[in-house]
Amino acid sequence: MVDAQTETTSQVAVEREEAKGIGVREISSSALGGVVGTLAMAPFLGIAWLLGAIEPEAFAALATIVGLGSSFPIGAFIFVGGGIVTLPILFVSLGMFMPGRTVRQKGAVFGGIMWTGFIVAFFTGQVGLTLVTYLALTLVGHLAYGAALGSVYGRLADVPEYQV
Repeated sequence: MVDAQTETTSQVAVEREEAKGIGVREISSSALGGVVGTLAMAPFLGIAWLLGAIEPEAFAALATIVGLGSSFPIGAFIFVGGGIVTLPILFVSLGMFMPGRTVRQKGAVFGGIMWTGFIVAFFTGQVGLTLVTYLALTLVGHLAYGAALGSVYGRLADVPEYQV
């Protein structure tokens, strides 16, 4: 025989399980992770820039894509905005399906996948050692971005767990 207290407690637990999902906490946690990730990536992109492996025109082209002409500040704003808003939301929806034991590892994998798009979009004809520098520094930067995003998100959000 089940008493009323146990039945009510079980019902509340079921309702809480059903209520789990993507909410304000997950989105805001991922955005904060995006800020930390972007800051983690910045030194690597800065070094690549100083070594001539990344050209400002690549960022300026982002402004051109949205019809605002070739503008480095606008392109950089779009790039940073994507790292703080767009990619973290994508990570919230797809990140837990990435390989890895921890959310941080899943984030690093996510960053590596995002890197493949970056190297195509920001390629400006680098060759030789400049190309190797471009590939290496941007890969490490994206891995740092993803690991930081995953770390912050995993610490602050109610992260669902899936067996993949």
